Parts: sequence; C-alpha cells; structure tokens
Amino acid sequence: MKTKVILTINGIIHMFIGGFLWVAAIVIGKPFIDPIFQAKAPGEVLTDGIYLVIASTVDTVAAFNIGIGAMLLVVRSIADLDSARRVLAGQCVLVGCALLFSAFYNQIFMQGGPPIPVFVLLITSFFLALYGSRKGTL
Repeated sequence: MKTKVILTINGIIHMFIGGFLWVAAIVIGKPFIDPIFQAKAPGEVLTDGIYLVIASTVDTVAAFNIGIGAMLLVVRSIADLDSARRVLAGQCVLVGCALLFSAFYNQIFMQGGPPIPVFVLLITSFFLALYGSRKGTL
C-alpha cells in the first residue's frame, strides 16, 4: 500500500476522532458526558465545575487529534520513501504509546475508556501506520 494513501487515511481518522470528541464534549455537552460520569461515579452530580474540567480535557484530546490529522495530511506528499516510513513509524509510536496505552489503561483500571468507535479507529490507525512504516511504498 502506498504511504501517501496510509498518511491520508490516518489523517482523516484523526481529524474524525478530534471532531467527534469536540462535538461530543462541547456541542452536545452535558447530555453526552453525564451518562459516562454516572457510570464512573454513581450517585454523584455532574456540576458545572466538574463538567468544565471534563470538557476541557476532552477538548484538549480533540485538538491533539485534529493536529495529528492535519500534520499527516500536510506531510502526505513526502517524495522520499524512507522519510515517509519514518513519519509513519513516529505516528505508530505516538498512537501506540500516547493514545492506545491510555485507552487500554482507562478500559482496564478505570472501568471505561474512549467510545468504541474511537477505540476501533485508534487501533486501525496504529496498524496502518505500523504496516506503512515497514512495507509502505511510494
């Protein structure tokens, strides 16, 4: 598979994840966050202060994903195969360490991680980047 295609797909994946999280936390807001909050803290009330802390954290993760996506879309025209593979290797490490590790940790120890579609997209992005960093072509 061509590295340009992998970079494009992964860029779109990250833009979608960022957009989804931003819409969920900021546009939909409390109606989206409250059921998740109740599952983790039964009987507690989602106050405006707690909501702002949660929403600002989700907003930061959303912005991070949008930034990764934009970067991948910008660098997809790299003409050197070795450089493109290095970018994909870097993305693989970033997604693997920063995002998947956090998602697995939250799922196992905190009784809930990211929404299932986000989790699936992160895994897809990771394996595409891993494949592209090893066997990607121009």
